[in-house]
Amino acid sequence: MNGSALRADLFERQPGQSAVFSQESLLSNKAFFTRQLGSWMYQADWHYKTLLAVVIESVDDLPNDCDALINELLLHYSKTPTEAELGRFLHSSARVSNWLTSNPAPTIKRLNLDGDRFTGDYAAGRLPAIDTVGELADWLSLSLAELDWFANLWRTASATPEYLKHYQYQFIKKNYDQTRLIEKPKTRLKLLQRKIYQEILTTADVHPAAHGFCKGRSCLTHAATHTGKNYVMSYDIAQCFQSIGWLRVKTVFMRMGYTPNVSSYLTALCTHRVQLKRSQLALFDFTQRSRLQQRHLPQGAPTSPALTNIVLYRLDQRLTGLANKLDLDYSRYADDIALSGNTHRDYRFLQPLVGGICLDEGVALNHRKTRLKRRHQKQRLTGIVVNDKINIDRKQFDILKATLINCVRHGLHSQNRNNHPDFSAHLFGKIQYVKSVNNAKGLKLERIYRDIAPIDLPS
Repeated sequence: MNGSALRADLFERQPGQSAVFSQESLLSNKAFFTRQLGSWMYQADWHYKTLLAVVIESVDDLPNDCDALINELLLHYSKTPTEAELGRFLHSSARVSNWLTSNPAPTIKRLNLDGDRFTGDYAAGRLPAIDTVGELADWLSLSLAELDWFANLWRTASATPEYLKHYQYQFIKKNYDQTRLIEKPKTRLKLLQRKIYQEILTTADVHPAAHGFCKGRSCLTHAATHTGKNYVMSYDIAQCFQSIGWLRVKTVFMRMGYTPNVSSYLTALCTHRVQLKRSQLALFDFTQRSRLQQRHLPQGAPTSPALTNIVLYRLDQRLTGLANKLDLDYSRYADDIALSGNTHRDYRFLQPLVGGICLDEGVALNHRKTRLKRRHQKQRLTGIVVNDKINIDRKQFDILKATLINCVRHGLHSQNRNNHPDFSAHLFGKIQYVKSVNNAKGLKLERIYRDIAPIDLPS
């Protein structure tokens, strides 16, 4: 991965955003550089040659007096200091300060994501200060008994009465005879999850390439990244939420600075083990059944998208690096991965590379959904056509238009085949989506909609 893909300014806080690297010191290039370099040096054997090799491997545009910095460090510390002490030494070093004001300035070319990058956030006032399970219960306005109840660490039997369950299930048929399970938290648990999301998870920045469930980004920005390209490759992460289990979620909370006990309860509130009958489990293949019967991120909980973006941060970094090497653009919308470019080559070689990186990061591709579309073909991402500009898919538009016309002729009930509780609002939402992609087409659909449900529409 080249250094330009991993420059420190990529990880600085932008206006209106929060950051994963959310300590105050990480808001400058110098602090980022010294923190990362110190983290790599801390993991090396404490002698001259090893430290020099680590610095050479970790830094682009390294100045010639790097060996002098190593000697100063060894004179100051006779044995390996703590990671924090290393970072402070490098941050206060006049030599490092001179490096970072030179042209070109050195940059970190490989990131250490296993270090203590979250710890201390809540102490700095960025996260709620919760040190014990009792404080967690108070923060959530619960008693300890209620917290245990919602954490649901013991009830796993499918025969559990419905009123004792915290989730409702919805089964949706998909292509290839597959079934999607929506796990909807009930009202009180959903409120707790929203609090965790709003006051804890939103403090973590997501990678610039992630567009799903991010403030200021959407499926439109995801699609716009790949407009007007000769080649558009799309990949799908199989069972994305279900692939992220207990340990990875707990690690997120622990790296934010929370104790193991508090992290366990936060994880319990954000994950779920299904309580399905044997006949219902039979709708899924062996791999999916295994994941559903273990603690995982439920598709339907407000915390799941944010936790997914945090967990997949390194996946986004690695695929961004791969794209930069190949002169491609990369973005991800939830479980949809897209790469695009104009250079002529046979891009079928990308599938095993992308698949291997995904497996290394704990998720897998659904290879049946891999697509490679050239300029003369319809290039579509998340239902949006991207050949020349973002546009609504013609087939999708025609189906919605036909539904609206039939509603005018025969009434709303004639088209509500899935018994939607508020079919009129459902149709209006679809029209607004079309309007967000193609305003002219959306206005056409709005004029038809007025004939079946006259309401005050936004101008």
